[in-house]
Amino acid sequence: MNPILLVEDSAMLGRLAKAKIEQAFDTSVYWCKSLADADNLLKRAGGNFSMALLDFNLPDAPYGEVIDRVVSEGISSLVFTSDMTNEVRKQVWSKKVADYILKEDPNCLDYIIAAMKQLVENENTLVLVVDDSKSQRTAISDLLYVHKYRVLNAKDGETALAILEQYPEIKLVITDYHMPGMDGCKLCQRIREKYKHDRLAIIGLSSEEDRTLGARFVKSGANDFLVKQSFLVEEFYCRITHCLDILHLIEKNREGAIKDFLTGIYNRRYFFDQGEKLLADCQEKNRNLFCTMLDLDFFKNINDQYGHDAGDQVLKHFAALLTGETESKEIVARIGGEEFCILSPDFPADEYRLKVEKLRKTIAASPVTVPSNKTTIQVTASIGWAQLPAESLDTLLQAADANLYLAKEHGRNCAVG
Repeated sequence: MNPILLVEDSAMLGRLAKAKIEQAFDTSVYWCKSLADADNLLKRAGGNFSMALLDFNLPDAPYGEVIDRVVSEGISSLVFTSDMTNEVRKQVWSKKVADYILKEDPNCLDYIIAAMKQLVENENTLVLVVDDSKSQRTAISDLLYVHKYRVLNAKDGETALAILEQYPEIKLVITDYHMPGMDGCKLCQRIREKYKHDRLAIIGLSSEEDRTLGARFVKSGANDFLVKQSFLVEEFYCRITHCLDILHLIEKNREGAIKDFLTGIYNRRYFFDQGEKLLADCQEKNRNLFCTMLDLDFFKNINDQYGHDAGDQVLKHFAALLTGETESKEIVARIGGEEFCILSPDFPADEYRLKVEKLRKTIAASPVTVPSNKTTIQVTASIGWAQLPAESLDTLLQAADANLYLAKEHGRNCAVG
């Protein structure tokens, strides 16, 4: 992450803001106390700042002149101000800032950190803007760029659908109603045939001339709508944040249902749900499928000797190692306790045998450091694996588990298949 620019003439507030921001982000904060200092720094550093926090009123820039200077470098900026009259408010938003913060608010620094973290997260969010007017697409896109969103553009509905096919990671579509060939409501309906409300948000841009368009948009599948000619910039950002926050909460709930709470990898439920589908597909297409069971050796001794916190660190380390050593086509899950399982399709048998042995050696060569008690714990695993044919996932799992038992009987830290 590039450094963050702070321009604030108050020594106390500047020190507090700098310390808090540097604590929250793994980057440096360059603190200037005047427009002149900021101008000199920008001339040397150019636009190489990830974002900026700017005081609206400076001794040599009492009317927000520093905002124009920093924004001209393409730097997303938040504004500190103690004056938020309607006149100042309009002036601030006219300068294309990401947000403003009132200095008198006792929670202002916490709000700043949250707003900055949101800007960082926005860099991973892809938004599609659909409008037949190039000037309107540009205007909406420019507002999105201020909040560091990644943006794609489409001039009509058919182009928008093609872009969605190409970029399934798109999280938000902002679409006008009046377009040739396919209007915005029809586009919403087409989008909802494939992308439901829990995967993609849609905001419609309705017209002042037709007050019914907002309701028609929502009934066609949009999450929200804005009156294009009269929305406030602040309202625009609030509507977008609201839609994306709902998607984020749904995604967290979805992950909570299929991910192990401690290690972050898939849980037993997901393993059996998706494993049955993968097994059926491999059986139908005569593809190889391997099931590998892994059990941490003497894990109870680790908990007894070093404590459960250390045991949790070992489990998280082990899960991260398995994830790093497997491919995206494989399913890695924590089955329970210190037992983990991998389903691996499409590997030749000889290659998979070598893969499992390499995994065993990697585990043995990767001790776990526990920072809380400055302990290094040596970890090994017993491994059992089996492959199709098998009548069901249960029978495949039982065959792998039987080989895991043999690995333990052979002295642990070995693989049997």
